Amino acid sequence: MLNDGYIARLLNMPRQILTPIVLFFSLTGVYLISFNTFDIQMMVIFAVIALILKLLSFPMAPMILGFILGGMMEDNLRRTLMISDGSLSFLWERPITLTIMSVAVAVLLVPAVQALRSRLKAVASPA
Repeated sequence: MLNDGYIARLLNMPRQILTPIVLFFSLTGVYLISFNTFDIQMMVIFAVIALILKLLSFPMAPMILGFILGGMMEDNLRRTLMISDGSLSFLWERPITLTIMSVAVAVLLVPAVQALRSRLKAVASPA
């Protein structure tokens, strides 16, 4: 088993050496999984998208969390829809789900309403 000290020393390598090594192993690993060049192209496209988002200062943690939790949420929504025979009424039938949905809608709408109010206030009283 590897000692943690060796892994920590790898991170002390200069970025000019570490980046090509990580890129080589990433490309090799993606290709060796399915022997398909389309997977490599998809990896490059997603890397370019991630780079653009990083340059535009988008936070990466919520996006990674969304990718991880999105599949689980989709599976559970599908399971719940199967249990309720395709009806979305489970979202407001019980008090706890109604409360959670109301809070989620409020969290999404309050910033938009505040921005609209401040914009209307700025237009109404030009300084």
